[in-house]
Amino acid sequence: MAARTTGADRPSRIARQSPRFAAEAKTLGERVRELREGREWTLERAAEATNLDLKHFQKVEAGKLNVTLVTLVRIAEGFGEPMASLFKPSRSKTKK
Repeated sequence: MAARTTGADRPSRIARQSPRFAAEAKTLGERVRELREGREWTLERAAEATNLDLKHFQKVEAGKLNVTLVTLVRIAEGFGEPMASLFKPSRSKTKK
């Protein structure tokens, strides 16, 4: 019989603590913020357009959340963008 894992040692939890995860979450959050600000939307307006709770949306922008596919689809639909556009480099990173 396989040993049960606790919440702290699940592979997904371990991955979320990695530097790579933190960097990718931050980059995604920056891109979402860039899309929102490009439309001159408030956080409240963006949360409404994406059908996400305001606090949830704020955590996405802050890079503090393990974003699900459902959330990514909602964000893309809310902004009227293809989902791939969420993963394009932000303008601030390409201007260097």
